[in-house]
Amino acid sequence: MRKARSLTAGVAIAAIGLGLIGASVAPASAAARPLSVRFFTPDGKQRLEVKRKVGIGVGCTKNCAVVVDMKLVMPNTKPIKARVKGGIKAFSAKSPYIVLNNPALRYLKLTYPRSRFSIKVTATDISNGRKTVKRRVYGFRA
Repeated sequence: MRKARSLTAGVAIAAIGLGLIGASVAPASAAARPLSVRFFTPDGKQRLEVKRKVGIGVGCTKNCAVVVDMKLVMPNTKPIKARVKGGIKAFSAKSPYIVLNNPALRYLKLTYPRSRFSIKVTATDISNGRKTVKRRVYGFRA
């Protein structure tokens, strides 16, 4: 009985010790992990819906400063461009967007199969200053 009790106590102490070592190693490996940028559509689908506010969600895996360049390309017109700058906390998202006026919205409704929304995100990791650039192009749906 005494041997079983001491064996159980030894296993419990070893498990707690390994848990403390694992907890102290985890933050160091998280700091070494590179910055990753994620894109999110408002409804989770591959194409964007034709609306007055055209935009997507942008998130980072670390605290970062971002510059988001957006471009709406429609046939036979000049592209509509916008730039948004700001900071994003780790594992949260921001939603930059372009607001269209009435003529642009009507033209987008007519030409949505041939129109594209291009986005370029330049994220700078606050802790070490490394930059990550990610681009994506979205189509539209009715």
